[in-house]
Order: sequence, then structure tokens, then C-alpha cells
Amino acid sequence: MIKLSDTYLFAITFSIVLLASLVLNLFLGFSAVNSTIVVHVVLGGLAFLVGTVTLLSKKGSGVHKFSGKVFYVSMVISVTLTLFVSILPNHQSPSLFQIGVLSLYFLIGGKRSILLKQLNPNQSNERLFFDRLLAWIVVLVSLVVLFYSVITETSFYPLRTVFGIVGIAFGGLDLWLYRDPANLKKKWLFLHLSKMLGGYTAAVTAFMVAQNLLTGYYNWFTPTVFGLAYILYWALKLKTFRIALVN
Repeated sequence: MIKLSDTYLFAITFSIVLLASLVLNLFLGFSAVNSTIVVHVVLGGLAFLVGTVTLLSKKGSGVHKFSGKVFYVSMVISVTLTLFVSILPNHQSPSLFQIGVLSLYFLIGGKRSILLKQLNPNQSNERLFFDRLLAWIVVLVSLVVLFYSVITETSFYPLRTVFGIVGIAFGGLDLWLYRDPANLKKKWLFLHLSKMLGGYTAAVTAFMVAQNLLTGYYNWFTPTVFGLAYILYWALKLKTFRIALVN
């Protein structure tokens, strides 16, 4: 099995992204924004396919680890491109920005959760600073986007409401768990699985929306329902909440 560090994978993937964008822009007449969108879609499709392999492969196996790295890198770059497009003039989308932040929170948090196995409670403040920052960012962005339309247009939008609640719930849960660093070692697997499943759910959602497999909001919310149900399954299987209450 090929072994590549995340740094090399990021460097290789980012180089390919730049080359593909230049080819689309210079030789095929795509605008810079459209080139970015095309590359985002291709990387998102790759993340969906490779993420499925990661999900179905044996946990801890070489296939699982390698496909997981490819999924992580391709998905992070794809989502980052989405964030970039969502704030450009004439392409501004609070909903896409909110979903992008939530997706990055899941992906980065899921990757960093593996490190909790070696967490030293005496150094937890330094080690968990970035993790707490991520949790606060997703909570604050979710709150702002959720109530932005209420304040400016006196109306709720389904996407911003549902994904805002998801972001607040997961970010709030993390902040609650981080209060007890000594117990985090027991929860690293659940945090890793739940957040990577959240990232994979984002990839599935993007695929369904792009292909319009269902109708309307069903494309957006069906993967979320199944994703949350699978996360709950692992929470019960690993007795995550029971451990938290006992301790």
C-alpha cells in the first residue's frame, strides 16, 4: 500500500488543481470562477467515491487509511474552493458559506480527533486550543447565518435553519466534551467517526444536489438524516454518552 503524508497529498492535489484551473481558463475559455467551480465538482466527486471506499473498508486497514487520506485532502480542497466562490461578488451565498464552514469543521476535527489518543491532560489547554477555536467558529458562524435572514428579511430559510442547528449542536457538544480532557481519550474514536461521517455526508449531499437525484430539499436533507442516524448508531455502540454521564 502506498504511504503518503497529508502534506505530500495536499501539495500534489493543489498542484493539479492549479494546473487544471489554468488549462480550463487559458485553453478552454472558462472564467476564473467557472474554472474553480469545475475543479470543485471534480474533487467533490472524487471525495464521494473514495469516501465510500473508506466507509466500507475495514477500520484501521491499509485501504481504510489510504483512502481516508485521499478523501480528506480532496474534500478539504473542494470545500475550501466552495468557501472562496461563496463570498465572491455576484456569487455570494450565506447558505453555501455556512455549509462549507460546517464541512471543514467536520473534516479537520475528524482528522485531529485521532491525536486525542495521545492527549496529555496536563497539556490539554495548549493541545485543545485549536479544537476549541474550531468549535467556537462553527457555533458562531451557524448562529450568524441562521439569524441573518431573520434580521434582514424576517424569515427563516430551511437550509440555514437545519444546518445551523447541526453546527450549533455539534460545536456545543465538542465544547462540553473538552471540559474534561482526561476523559477525551475514551471518546477519540467516536469523535473521529462522527466527524468524518459528517464530512462524508457533505460529499454525498453535494453529489445528490448536483445530480438532482431526488426533488427539492430532499436532495439536501436525506443524506443528513441518514448521516445523523449512523452517527447515533456509533454513539450507542461505543457507549459514548454513557461514559460521559458516568464520569
